Amino acid sequence: MILWGDVVSFVAVTLAAADSPGEHLQLAAFTAAAAVVFIWMGRRQRRTGRSLIAPNETMRTADRLVSPPPPSRGYRTAGCAWIGFGSLFILPAVFNVVAAIRGLIG
Repeated sequence: MILWGDVVSFVAVTLAAADSPGEHLQLAAFTAAAAVVFIWMGRRQRRTGRSLIAPNETMRTADRLVSPPPPSRGYRTAGCAWIGFGSLFILPAVFNVVAAIRGLIG
């Protein structure tokens, strides 16, 4: 009988292509950092409804100030997409941490 933990461990080791627990932890740290960055960007864009490049800045053009564009639904939707994309990086981080722990234990 195949146990679910064995399947998850096999998938994690196969997908990570790492041999040592240290390599698994490095991959876990990298994927967790990527998840944090993408989720942070998405939350910021969803909250403000503005572009990530210059969300709230007033710009000076020649002799007058130009106010930033109003919040838009498209930017909020894009923020939700960034959050979803960042969430995809969480599962490999968990798999790599589990594989590192299993490599250390036995």
